[in-house]
Amino acid sequence: MSWDYARGWATGSPRVLMTDCWLQNAGDAAIAVATQRMIRRYAPDAAVLHAAYGAEVVGERYPELALVPPLDALLGTRWAAPDRTSGIDGPALVGDADLVISQGGGFLREGYQPWSRIDALLRATDLVGSVALLGQTIGVFNTAFGRQALGEVLRRSSAVLVRDSNSRSSAVELGADPALVHLGTDFSLDMVQGAALDPVGGSIPPSSSGQGIGVVLSDHVVPGESGGRAEAAARVLTAVLERSGSKRVIVWSSSQGIPRDSEDDVVARTAANRLPARHRARVKVVDGHLDAYDLYRWSGAFPSLVSMRFHPALLAAAQGIPSVLAMSDPKVAFFDGAPMRDRVVVGHDVASAERAAGLAIPPPQSSDGLTLLGPVLERLSVNRQVIADLLAGTR
Repeated sequence: MSWDYARGWATGSPRVLMTDCWLQNAGDAAIAVATQRMIRRYAPDAAVLHAAYGAEVVGERYPELALVPPLDALLGTRWAAPDRTSGIDGPALVGDADLVISQGGGFLREGYQPWSRIDALLRATDLVGSVALLGQTIGVFNTAFGRQALGEVLRRSSAVLVRDSNSRSSAVELGADPALVHLGTDFSLDMVQGAALDPVGGSIPPSSSGQGIGVVLSDHVVPGESGGRAEAAARVLTAVLERSGSKRVIVWSSSQGIPRDSEDDVVARTAANRLPARHRARVKVVDGHLDAYDLYRWSGAFPSLVSMRFHPALLAAAQGIPSVLAMSDPKVAFFDGAPMRDRVVVGHDVASAERAAGLAIPPPQSSDGLTLLGPVLERLSVNRQVIADLLAGTR
């Protein structure tokens, strides 16, 4: 499938190029939308382009984002050939930016082998002078060339904003100036505290009455986590069903509906088909892709949510729903110091699945995002200040 990319910079100032979004994952897309909206709050006339992955697959879902090819395709790297099909002069487009932002997410970890992205960011610093790494999880790097390349990006960065204290330590150890490393939070939280995503189109979650239990299943194996996630998904679903009486269980994900790419719905259907008939009749697996706007709505649609994905659990908690995150990814350190940390279940065995279900059923009384997230939500003010300072520095 081809995609009609933005042909260049729209009128406006400053020119901000955001990069590294993986649009197929609604959590990544939510970060992109929320960050752009924050930029526009401080600089209403800003021209913003997104050098994002997946525009040809789900780009039509995001009419408010002006999309161009990914940064590694715009510039070419040792691992990615330069784009030859869009007709865009990538180096010229990047060089005309006033600010390059590598948006948040968890890709800056050695297990993801993000070499092409890091190389592209390094090339961008040659063209623009610096980049800003915002809302990142940064892991420990042991590979010599990876340490050297990412360390050079960090040393040239005008700001590094991380989502957890472990990432701050990693960034400084790799060479970032400690004075420029800020402990912030995930930008998607601005959707809840700021202007919520527009409830237009997309997939409509169940009505507020009698909707049952929400479950987000995934077999995605992340750096620092062992395999066996497909079996873990089946265990989580079974544990929820056994504890939920006659309630319906609605299974969905922030990464589904895209064959050979985002296929959590396949995992869910496989798990459901293995159930005994008495359980299988109560399970509904949501079809199709759910985008960032759907993610916001679906995260708040259930009195109880058990999630094997980060952003559904986070956005549910931010909306006052005491969700449960069943995940062994080291990035759960994001919740350290917040009450929500006690609602994170690490492990893939039966006991872990049963503990996750037990925390969610019966559903605890709804609260509010600050009560559940505490400092994790309060640090959104750090994100806003860093964005405001970066934009002020372009004038």
